[in-house]
Amino acid sequence: MYKRGDRVLVEGFGGDKAVLRVWSVYQYGLALCSEENYQQAVLGAEADALIFPMKDIKGNADSVGQPTGA
Repeated sequence: MYKRGDRVLVEGFGGDKAVLRVWSVYQYGLALCSEENYQQAVLGAEADALIFPMKDIKGNADSVGQPTGA
């Protein structure tokens, strides 16, 4: 469903929402990082990603009409 590089809308603690980039996909969730960190990781830096459970992923940011930048 999701793959590295996708922009997703995530709802975190307290209902805060953000658009983040997928770094890794797991059965139980996604490892997500900011746009800036994603771009640095693509160039070889270490990805600083946090794992969010699938229940917090609200969908592909481009398909739900959210801004594409994080």
